[in-house]
Amino acid sequence: MNVRVGLTIVVAVLLVGMGPIAAASGPTAVDQDQSAPFTLQQDQLDADEVRMDVTLQENGTAEWTLEFWVRLDDEESTTAFESLQEDIRNDPDNHTQSFADRMNETVVAASDATGREMSAEGYSVSAERQSFAREYGVIRYTFRWHGFGAVEADEIHAGDAIEGIYIDDGTRLLVAWPDGYELRSATPDPDEEREHAVIWRGGETDFIDGEPQVVVTAGGGPSTATLAGAAVVALSLGAVGVWWYRTRDPTADRSASGDENSGSGSGSAPAASTDTATTTASAIDESTASSPTEPAETELLSNEERVLRLVRDNGGRMKQQTAVEELGWTDAKTSKVVSGLREEGDLESFRLGRENVLSLPDADDGVTAEAGHDGTE
Repeated sequence: MNVRVGLTIVVAVLLVGMGPIAAASGPTAVDQDQSAPFTLQQDQLDADEVRMDVTLQENGTAEWTLEFWVRLDDEESTTAFESLQEDIRNDPDNHTQSFADRMNETVVAASDATGREMSAEGYSVSAERQSFAREYGVIRYTFRWHGFGAVEADEIHAGDAIEGIYIDDGTRLLVAWPDGYELRSATPDPDEEREHAVIWRGGETDFIDGEPQVVVTAGGGPSTATLAGAAVVALSLGAVGVWWYRTRDPTADRSASGDENSGSGSGSAPAASTDTATTTASAIDESTASSPTEPAETELLSNEERVLRLVRDNGGRMKQQTAVEELGWTDAKTSKVVSGLREEGDLESFRLGRENVLSLPDADDGVTAEAGHDGTE
């Protein structure tokens, strides 16, 4: 594949078929009709994987990320990608203009179809290399689609703007929602469901009229209204405290001081209260420190990428049972993911006594040779 030619023409086109729309790339054109109302057209781009990530905001805006992953498995593809990467760094506007023009047409068509006001902005492009056992070149486009989701009371409805989208084999669509929201429904059934996202994979899912559809509702955590209410309560309590301090009986302070000097029990109460507050604050700090949250970027990794990253972070080799415990998966799920990675050549496994050991292909093979590499689980 000529990465240089394939990626510098038009990388992606998103089309909504409100009547035939043509997308041209160099000398060719692709016509769109009502049978495929929304398609992803990869113009002369031979990507190994395409990822569409849509992250909903509370106001219905969606942060879009469109990524094209290309394996850098030879010197030609690596050199070509590095040249393209340099071009993007030097003149990113040149690479986003065509994409932005076509996406703006898509947004206008979606707005007409849904009757909802929409616009898009904030287009950007970047190129970087990623390593997950294999080396990849990644072209990433991002933009904001205002009005993508419909906000109704405490719910967000999303999907009508890309109704009937076609995703082929090797393409995935991920829809994520903000903290404080819970999934109420997703149609059709997603191929993978995460804590704050659902995923459909091309080759496994065909969207029909009314699909995809995601409905999330507030209630999975403190909402904006709840936090605002808490702030009002805190301010009110603070005002009461100031009022009490200004109107208190000054003799009370002298009385308390006298009691404290006389050694009565009442004088020790403030100190005990301070100690309790200090202890409570320490306990909160320790609790927070002992319960780190998983980085947000980890939630966006596929199951395969999670396993590869975990093995890599453990020096390129680790016991499969340890992976089960650290990922919080069942033995069956871990075994299935490992089997797929082994078939792709991204991961190896061998027996060491009664333990199954996972190993990256480029890890030291000393232990493997001693144990006997049989690839069994």
